Parts: sequence; C-alpha cells; structure tokens
Amino acid sequence: YEYVKKSIINGQLKPGQRLHEKEIAAQFQVSTTPVREAFQRLFAEKYIVINARRDVVVSSVSVEELRDFFEVVRVLDALASRKAISHLSDEDIKELKEMTRKLGKFYQEKKIAEYVAENLKIHYKIWSACENKYLYQFLVKMGEKYAFYGNQLIFMTFKDASAKRPSFMDSSFKDHLKLMEAIEKRDAERVEKILLSHWGKDFLDKKEIDREK
Repeated sequence: YEYVKKSIINGQLKPGQRLHEKEIAAQFQVSTTPVREAFQRLFAEKYIVINARRDVVVSSVSVEELRDFFEVVRVLDALASRKAISHLSDEDIKELKEMTRKLGKFYQEKKIAEYVAENLKIHYKIWSACENKYLYQFLVKMGEKYAFYGNQLIFMTFKDASAKRPSFMDSSFKDHLKLMEAIEKRDAERVEKILLSHWGKDFLDKKEIDREK
C-alpha cells in the first residue's frame, strides 16, 4: 500500500497507467491478497480507479476536482497559518527563510518535482505550529493530495519538464516571497490574506479569490 501510494504521489506511476496485481505481488514475493487489499484502500482514497472489468489504473484528476480541492485547502491553510504565527519561534522563522531560499533555487533551476516537494515542506513547517492537532493532521493528509495533484498538474501541463515550467509556479513563488515577508513581520492578518489567494489561482474562480484580497 505504502509503496504504490508513494509511487502515485511522486509521479512514478502516471495518470491512466494500468497497475497489474500479479506483477506487484511478484515484486514483493507475496500472494495477490495484500495487493488486492492495498488496491481497495487506494481506491477508497481516490488514488486509483477500478472499472467494471476490474482493471486498475492510476486516477486522472479533473479541473473540477482540482478546483474543489484548492477551495477547501486554502481556507484550512489560512486558518492554521494564522494560528501558527504567534507560536513560531525565531529559529522556526530562520528555518523557513532557508526553506524559501531553497524553494527559489528549485524555481530558478526549473526543478519542478523538487519545487512541489519543498513547497509542501514549508507549509508543513507552518502548520506544525498551529497547536491544533486535528487541524494539523487533516492538513497533512491533504498535503499528500497536494503532492499528487501537483504532479498531475505537471503531467497535464507539459511533457518536457526541463524545457519550461508551468505558469502556476510563477505565481506560487511570488506568493511564497510575500508569505515569508509577512511571517517575518508576524503579520497574521497578512499571512491569512496571502494564503486565501495562494492555492489554485488558475482553478478557483478569479472573482472569488479577489474578494479575499
């Protein structure tokens, strides 16, 4: 389960790719039973699709699904991050600055998978200081979905990742620079406003985002 899930999230297994129960069982030298159980869990979490013929394929996300996801995660992220500001230590902020610098390096070098992963680490770091374990745990789960959707966006947008970068990276990195500035000033209200417009700018209704600015 963990192996297949990780392979889907990080993009090793591509949208629409068929998964073969017997091949995975042979790889792990087990019967097909645990593979079938793993498929059922992944199906419930919407990482795979099992059709009427029992074919198993990696899910392909739609624009509507992306819009629905970003609509939820942006509100919860803004809430957790606003709560976190007063609990972030000077050392936390120093670490976030270094992570943002690293994010900028990946942005400049067009290392998109690495950018998506580092982006998520920054959010995890902020969320961990919100002092609400239920909110944090829920966001971590959504973080896995973000990694999955991020790689889906890359797959949907272009094939040659070394030649160009998707437009969502440009607005994302600009937001992270603004976010870091607001965090350094411990401006919780500004942090909240930035994050309410940060997620899914290309997928949420623009008028809805503008109302939050």
